[in-house]
Amino acid sequence: MSPQVRVALVAATSALAMLVLWGPGPRSSRANGERDAETGGHAHVPAPLEYADAHVPPSVWTDPAMIARGREIYAAKCAVCHGDSGDGRGPAGRALPLKPPDFRDRAGVAEMRDNYWFWRVSEGGQVEPFKGRGSAMPPWKGELSVQERWAVMAYQHTFSGHDGPHVPWEHPESVAVGRDIYAMACLACHGADGRGDGSVGPMLAPRRAPQPRDFTSGEFKFRSTPSGHLPTTADLFRTVTEGIRGGGGAVTIGLRGQRLMPAFRHMPEEQRLEVVEYIKSFNRGFWDRVEVKTVAVPPPPVVTAERLARGRQLYADAECVACHGAGGRGDGPSAPTLKDSRGLPIAATDLTRPERFKNGPRPEDVYRTLMTGLAGTPMPSYADALEPDQAWDLVYFVLSLSETRRAAGSHATGSAGGGGR
Repeated sequence: MSPQVRVALVAATSALAMLVLWGPGPRSSRANGERDAETGGHAHVPAPLEYADAHVPPSVWTDPAMIARGREIYAAKCAVCHGDSGDGRGPAGRALPLKPPDFRDRAGVAEMRDNYWFWRVSEGGQVEPFKGRGSAMPPWKGELSVQERWAVMAYQHTFSGHDGPHVPWEHPESVAVGRDIYAMACLACHGADGRGDGSVGPMLAPRRAPQPRDFTSGEFKFRSTPSGHLPTTADLFRTVTEGIRGGGGAVTIGLRGQRLMPAFRHMPEEQRLEVVEYIKSFNRGFWDRVEVKTVAVPPPPVVTAERLARGRQLYADAECVACHGAGGRGDGPSAPTLKDSRGLPIAATDLTRPERFKNGPRPEDVYRTLMTGLAGTPMPSYADALEPDQAWDLVYFVLSLSETRRAAGSHATGSAGGGGR
């Protein structure tokens, strides 16, 4: 048995075992509702994706000025239900169907993530699962600024007795559910500390790229953010959900093959969100960034012969030929010398096989790849070099290479068939 076949069997068996052993999911904890009744129905579910990047700067939690401002807001708007001491026993809260939470519950507060907290203050009880449980909390996003919501959260945090910032490395309980899922589904490749050094990972492409992602570094390939920036939570969620397609390397995994990383669509959405939050906890940069910028993808234009001709010229001018080759098969003159940021040899993508595009085969996916680049690889961002319309020209020319390949294959098949008659 060849090494490639042996490794493929190991990887496929591991993926199958993971699915079989998955069962009903990880052991419940307070963070995903085991103590839902004890906390008055306030399950600490993951924040939805539109709030998942709403992290509070760590310095806010201990800033005396922010805490003082939060005390003023709390007294004016929150104490009537939540109580002067944060015990959830304010005069207006006693008759509510869903009682206000007790902010003095040190363990319960430790399990709340900052983006969950910000979501709850912003949307109040107008979102599920709280709306269906009779929450009367009003949404504050229209009345309080972002900084004012941070301030009131920082003051509420003082009721729990926690002195430091409300972040995962201070409160590992907040990502405990994701940690359990990661241990079952991700650790073998990405390693216990998220450095991409798990025992299975190196077998996927021995002494070659790609290797499993090092989450502690700032290099993430699949992003909607500009070059040099960390991905959004939605980017990470998409990668976990869709997996990573094979790029034609020696070994791919997955029950249907052609995967460098299996897709986890089978995993409940809440669990995917939980594991993404744990993955983010490996890199403090997710909390240090002031704002999240994304690269806009404009609506795809109509494909015309003129657009394809312009794209062909751009393909040459942008030196795509050097790596990907004139026909897009990944056989350009520079291809044998390519290395990733770890110094490992890396193959240029075969552009005639869009089903293997790691960032997705749709026109929007290819546009995003061109404008963001693939961090840690020789593939740069063209955001500063191409106007959006030029990028679309190049996108459609790249996608046309697969049509050319299929046409050539059909012609060869037809010729062979004709000769045999």
